[in-house]
Amino acid sequence: MSAALAWLRRRFDSGSLSIVGALVLLIVALYMPTIEVPRDTFDAVMIFDISQSMYAEDYELDGAPVSRLTYARHAARRALRALPCGSRVGWGAFTGYRTILLLAPVEVCSNYNDLLASLDRIDGRMRWSEASEISKGVYWSVRAAEETKAAPSVIFLTDGQEAPPIDPDNPTPLLAELKDSTIRGWLIGTGGYAPTPIPKFDEDGRRQGYWRSYEVIQAANPDNGAPAGILGEHLSNLRETYLQSLAKRVGFDYARLADENSLNAVITSPRLARRREVATDLSWLPATLALLLLAARFRPYDRRRSQIS
Repeated sequence: MSAALAWLRRRFDSGSLSIVGALVLLIVALYMPTIEVPRDTFDAVMIFDISQSMYAEDYELDGAPVSRLTYARHAARRALRALPCGSRVGWGAFTGYRTILLLAPVEVCSNYNDLLASLDRIDGRMRWSEASEISKGVYWSVRAAEETKAAPSVIFLTDGQEAPPIDPDNPTPLLAELKDSTIRGWLIGTGGYAPTPIPKFDEDGRRQGYWRSYEVIQAANPDNGAPAGILGEHLSNLRETYLQSLAKRVGFDYARLADENSLNAVITSPRLARRREVATDLSWLPATLALLLLAARFRPYDRRRSQIS
């Protein structure tokens, strides 16, 4: 053994050994299989309210006004980046009184581009009703989540404006059926607090001005932040008190979409975490060691300092 080591020392100096070692490590990195590693993951289906009030423009992106729905999709894109591999996300849409699951939850890393592409297509062109019975939409969102294999958490994004208006203290009795449901999630309030005009669209999705007060059913006792004496169902603002009450009824949490990163903390909430084995690529470890060996081998050499010493 000692003779073999002596032979190797004669054949290779330390620099050559560094190169050989780096080559071996790179080969290991190239063929290294994935390893199952336990980690916290998150399964969720995001439901977007696509009713016309979600087209009220009280957000900004890059200094330009954008609709609530546009901003909600933008925040969802950022939230995808915050999720660890192994997590699963799906999309849904709500209008009228029903929630439709558009895409069942899929793994975020292997389906990232597909998730972004499908998210961009969620808009008012798929709206099948002009009503907006949000309490029923929440109910059907929970039922849709229960029917999926992953039983994901529900993240429901809406401004909270029921159309036609209802008594906020007496939403649909269907909610009582959810008391034994194991589905948990969040109601995400979108929009500003100031009443904002609601854009009106025709059947082909072309904008036709704004809704006027005589064109919509007004609430008997308006409580929407509008100035006193003004009926405001043709205007829209975040109905936060109502959404907070609705969330409490179904065992959800409530948060406001205050900025583009608001969904990051929501979708990665510790109470929604699920521990599972995730195939993890650790090839970066030997690749990093190889890089360090090569950096040490080819580091700059100061001849003057060597001569002085």
